Amino acid sequence: MAFYKGLNKDKRSSFNGILQGIKTSEARSMAFYKGLSEKSKVLATSEARSMAFYKGFCEKSKLHGDDFKNR
Repeated sequence: MAFYKGLNKDKRSSFNGILQGIKTSEARSMAFYKGLSEKSKVLATSEARSMAFYKGFCEKSKLHGDDFKNR
């Protein structure tokens, strides 16, 4: 705080601007990261659904004697 008080008024306002820019940048980074996290959850869920569908499809084809995998 002593450093901050030692700055003249013009330098203080630019210093505050820099701090504000850092906070804004940090907020953007966090928002981006949260967005990526949500997308990865959706992708993981989608991938799990696809695998479940594929496994079910393979089981059905085995029951009916169809071999869709090697077509």
